[in-house]
Amino acid sequence: MTRLFRLLLWFGILALVLAWVIIGICWYINPWFIFMRHAFSDFGGSRASIPEIYNYGLITAGFLVILFGSSIVYFSSNKFEVIGGSYLALSGIFLALIGVYHAGTQPHGFVSVWFFIQMDLSLILLGIGMVQRKLKYAFSVLSISILSIPLAEIVDWVWGWPSAAVIEAFGIIIIDICVILVTLAYRETLKDSPKQRISTR
Repeated sequence: MTRLFRLLLWFGILALVLAWVIIGICWYINPWFIFMRHAFSDFGGSRASIPEIYNYGLITAGFLVILFGSSIVYFSSNKFEVIGGSYLALSGIFLALIGVYHAGTQPHGFVSVWFFIQMDLSLILLGIGMVQRKLKYAFSVLSISILSIPLAEIVDWVWGWPSAAVIEAFGIIIIDICVILVTLAYRETLKDSPKQRISTR
């Protein structure tokens, strides 16, 4: 079982690679898409060519995030890590729901916004747990996830985000950085201990 969850720790990075590959393919086959005007979700709408690529791609990426979050919970040692990993898995459900409720459907706006909210919340909680456990990159994960919120607000207030795609790209890049750091940190702990027992303190 431990060997399986060791493998699942890589699924976060696999999910982010898959997401960018999907965006790249959809951008290529939809030349009408303008980064400074549209939203990435337009790739899954009725106007897009082969919207199934984007929608089923996000469903697959969401499933990978769920498994990644589950692996974090498995290797957790305190409550913040457990809760953070659980919210991470929950954010994977919302990512998959973006593919289910694609652009043009009524729930799309709700599931899209809540994906980013759940993901940011999970990274903040996970960052706190990592700091408590004194893991490598812990302060980087916590500071990046916290500071990204006021930074986005400042940019919106001073310049304004030109399109949904631009702010989505900003959010995705922040998530990517944190997921990579979290993965490296937990892989590092496995060199010393194959399985950490969850603390009830």
